[in-house]
Amino acid sequence: MRIWSRVSHFFKNIVHKPRVEGELEDEVRGFVEMLTEEKVAAGVPAARARREALMEVGGEAQVKQAVRDGRVGSGLETLAQDVRFGWRMLRRSPGFTIVAVISLGLGIGATTAIFSAVYSLLLRPMDYARANSLVWVSNLWPRFHVDTVFSPDFVAARRQAKSFAELAAFTERDQNLTEAGEPARTSYASVTANFFPMLGVRTQLGRGFSADEDKPNGPKVVMLSDRLWRRKFNGDPRVIGTGITLSGERHWVIGVLPAHFRFPDVQLEPDVYGPLGLTAADTVSIDKPMMNLEVIGRLRDKVTVEAAREEMRSFYATRAQSYPAAMAHLAEGQQTTVEALQRHLTGDDRKPLFILLAAVGLVLLIACANVANLQLARAGARRHETSVRGALGASRGRLVRQFLTESLLLSTMATGLGLLIAFTVTELVRHTQLPDQPQLNIYERAVQLVRLPFGKLSVAIAIDGWVLAFTVGITVLTTLLFGLAPAIRGTRANLASALQGATLRITSGREQRALRHSLLVAEVGLAIVLLSCAGLLIRSFVHVLGGDLGFDPRDTLTGVTLLSGSRYETGAGMTGFVNGVLPRLSGLPGVKAAAVSSLLPMQPYDERPAIAMDGAPAPPMGFRPSVPVISITPDYFHAVGTALLEGRALSAGDQEKSMPVAVVNVAFTKKYFQGGDGLGRRFNLYFRGDDHTVVTIVGIAADTRHNGLEQQAQAEVYMPMAQYPQPALNLIVRTDTGADAALLAKPMRDAVLSVDGEQPLFDVQTMAQRVSSAVAQRRLTTLMLALFAGLAVVLSAVGVYGVFPYSVTQRVHEIAIRLALGAARPAVLRMMVMEAARLVFAGSIAGLVAAYFLSRVLASSLVGISPHDAVSFGAAWVLMTVLGLGASLAPAAHAAGTDLNAVLHAE
Repeated sequence: MRIWSRVSHFFKNIVHKPRVEGELEDEVRGFVEMLTEEKVAAGVPAARARREALMEVGGEAQVKQAVRDGRVGSGLETLAQDVRFGWRMLRRSPGFTIVAVISLGLGIGATTAIFSAVYSLLLRPMDYARANSLVWVSNLWPRFHVDTVFSPDFVAARRQAKSFAELAAFTERDQNLTEAGEPARTSYASVTANFFPMLGVRTQLGRGFSADEDKPNGPKVVMLSDRLWRRKFNGDPRVIGTGITLSGERHWVIGVLPAHFRFPDVQLEPDVYGPLGLTAADTVSIDKPMMNLEVIGRLRDKVTVEAAREEMRSFYATRAQSYPAAMAHLAEGQQTTVEALQRHLTGDDRKPLFILLAAVGLVLLIACANVANLQLARAGARRHETSVRGALGASRGRLVRQFLTESLLLSTMATGLGLLIAFTVTELVRHTQLPDQPQLNIYERAVQLVRLPFGKLSVAIAIDGWVLAFTVGITVLTTLLFGLAPAIRGTRANLASALQGATLRITSGREQRALRHSLLVAEVGLAIVLLSCAGLLIRSFVHVLGGDLGFDPRDTLTGVTLLSGSRYETGAGMTGFVNGVLPRLSGLPGVKAAAVSSLLPMQPYDERPAIAMDGAPAPPMGFRPSVPVISITPDYFHAVGTALLEGRALSAGDQEKSMPVAVVNVAFTKKYFQGGDGLGRRFNLYFRGDDHTVVTIVGIAADTRHNGLEQQAQAEVYMPMAQYPQPALNLIVRTDTGADAALLAKPMRDAVLSVDGEQPLFDVQTMAQRVSSAVAQRRLTTLMLALFAGLAVVLSAVGVYGVFPYSVTQRVHEIAIRLALGAARPAVLRMMVMEAARLVFAGSIAGLVAAYFLSRVLASSLVGISPHDAVSFGAAWVLMTVLGLGASLAPAAHAAGTDLNAVLHAE
């Protein structure tokens, strides 16, 4: 009954408020009149009796408020009053409200957007069954230059490793799909039969692979991705049981994967899946072919990642003892890795995301300090109002609550703006599909700028319930950060002095000024930290792009094709395709040079045969160094813009039966000839076993970067395509200077199809776009940090500009007296500017000291730049000082222009 009684009283107090208030008014008035009558009856004069009755009661207004505070639902009613009053106060100061909401909104929006990426990629469990127990297993072979698990080792680990409930493996290659329309390149993944069951993935149509199908020379069965099924087969369920042609071979569709499935590799998203078909052999031999596998495992219950890692390291140490001598040598220094699958997939994104989250957190702190400073100024201006409310009976707690309510209103409006910003950014990143063409408009380039660093992981970035909960927490936190100090300070008033005209003080209170100045110093310091870090990344980025690439990416279009089918099983067939497509490429309008190569600049090396200098004793197999070999056509160096420094380029006369020749780069001569003349020297290339080819060096080319723009160039060998044909071909055309090479994308595709109608051309990009993609993550981190630093500087400048006018208003009497005593107006201007300069200088020193220590976090991301780079720190200090002093000039000029007569007459 008590609960129902409280509920009924709550509705009565809310719904019938006028009647309840009338009853309260009558009750209080009646009680006061009763006390008055008792005192009059005791002989007290009527006027004095009423005054004493009111004193005993404590004041009618105070009694009414005490009764209201004790009612059921009084808190809600009081909150509604505070909200209405706070809204009126904010409407009376539209300039302050707009600045505060925009400042906080930008900070909250940026923080929410970055946190949504952090949570979606790093914290939220992946969409696999028991995802927390999935791990990535790999083994780095430094001498092989590969990070992989060889198939015999995988077979042995399946039998011997005790830490894993299951181990599954996959490998990937490109295939040509010549089915349902124009031929297309398709990513094909070969997986073990337990791959999808281990991940908890079930087909939406058909079935998965059986153990009998996952054997050598097993049936040609495949599963399709939902994306390929809908794009190529229009989502027809009758696709099950039909055949498709992949690289000239017929395969049969047995299943279609669900639409939500994402392949557990950051670089791959295959469209076709087939059985891996491993043999049961677990013996490693350098003479027998082995598969390079990517391995995923599921840990047994209660087994930690660390325990599994130690077991696999012990496993490989034991395996190395049984390797043949050559393999044992190659296994030296191997590094075994077992890590959580989610950590592996987001490894390259973790540090940039945390750096951006920290940066945006600093921006939010600056915004809070900025608004807190403005709130302090408003609180000082409202001292008289606060004092009057206190004199009328409002408690200090009620006044603090009123101030915090106003702050909460600001935070709520700012949160609405911030969520709009965050939703817009994340939806653009998730749902915008970039065209598979090199021509991009400004909008598409902006989206690509954000999507490229995260690749396919971009679709996982979303704002869900946990992100919204984080935003609510940020709202409450910002309310306390910028609202609590002004609320406490603004209600700490001496009622008597405030009501008796304390505004006649010559200067503003020292304590109040110290608090405002401390907040301003903090703003400047945080801005300096962000500016310094942004400067370091910008200089590092410029250093990366400003280095000698070894090629000219301008005016160059590239594309990739994969020769497959029976006609390309021999070198003659591959050479025939190259000889057929080159004249067509050269004949395209505006083309200055055309070439075909097995590798483009910045692409990772593929072929690494062993090498030994001719005439020198050859080390035994397994102990020979390896060198990357790139197959090219004669005009390759002209097409990519790489300088030929000595000798001659490869020519049309360098045919299959001609003397084997090669062009090497400068790094090759430094490594094998100690920088001496390499022209005419010969070396042996071992492509299989002890069979080798004696190659003569006919030219020396400039170094180019292949393993990333941050890496040093490695020794390379360029051989004629006719002497060393390859099935994976890169087509290159260089156009006239200033011409738009991207316009040749369709003519290049047509040229390929005219030679072989079943050969698709894919990955068509300009070389400039490939360079841009190579630095996408570095560019995004640099751009975002620079953006946040710029926002921090603007907020700090707004803080200076917003606080100093109030300071001038508070010190107007002091300034007037100085002018009356003979001070020159330029001296007043200088005094105010110097005050701002002292604050900016103090903040700069604090910021530079903090940046000196915090910049070490960026050390691994910097190339060619010290984390304590004086230029970056100095530029940050100069920029902040100039903007800070510039923002103080207008308030200082206003102070110097104080009208002495108007101030004195006002007093």
